[in-house]
Amino acid sequence: MAEAPDRGELTQAQTIAALQAALEAERVRSREIDHRAKNSLQLVASLLLLQSKRSKEPETQRTLKAMHQRLGAVAAVHRDILTAERPEAFDFTQFVREHLTALTESHEGAAVRLALDPVEVRAAHACPLALIVNELAMNALTHGAGGPSGTAVSLDLKSADGGFRLTVQDDGAGRPPEPAESGFGLTMVKLLAQQVGASFTLEPAQPGVRAVVTAP
Repeated sequence: MAEAPDRGELTQAQTIAALQAALEAERVRSREIDHRAKNSLQLVASLLLLQSKRSKEPETQRTLKAMHQRLGAVAAVHRDILTAERPEAFDFTQFVREHLTALTESHEGAAVRLALDPVEVRAAHACPLALIVNELAMNALTHGAGGPSGTAVSLDLKSADGGFRLTVQDDGAGRPPEPAESGFGLTMVKLLAQQVGASFTLEPAQPGVRAVVTAP
């Protein structure tokens, strides 16, 4: 006759089952929050784009469109995390490829060369890094030469010593001797780089300017 299971073993099994159920419920709740956040960000981004089209002031239009692009980048992060098999890790390479493709399509005559290593980052760093990529790419597309063959931008993402090195370069005339680092966009990049423990530098290139973000 089979022995009845020990009460202690039953209690342990029930505890493990309860913990697993609670963990799964928390995962479902987290994904639902990400889904709602993504939808809310997309709604706000759409409103900003609509307002930019209604504005008659060029500076206001530029500001609203820039905010629309930034919110779009954050919404894309939530979308990618929501559909990821491992939500604790963020496929930075995939984001860069998809976001740069979208930005290029919205800039007529622009050409972007991508050289991307496979890079994953912590999900907690995904939004700051997405905003950095968006800002540097937008700056490069804006300040590129825009000659007969169009603006040329190169973006390299290289894995290095457990971290990565992100390089964005345009083909413009370069910045004045004292770069306008006090502008909102570049100030934001510097602060976001510090937030994720990365360094940010602007270097002269021939032609254009090279922006480099290095994360340990």
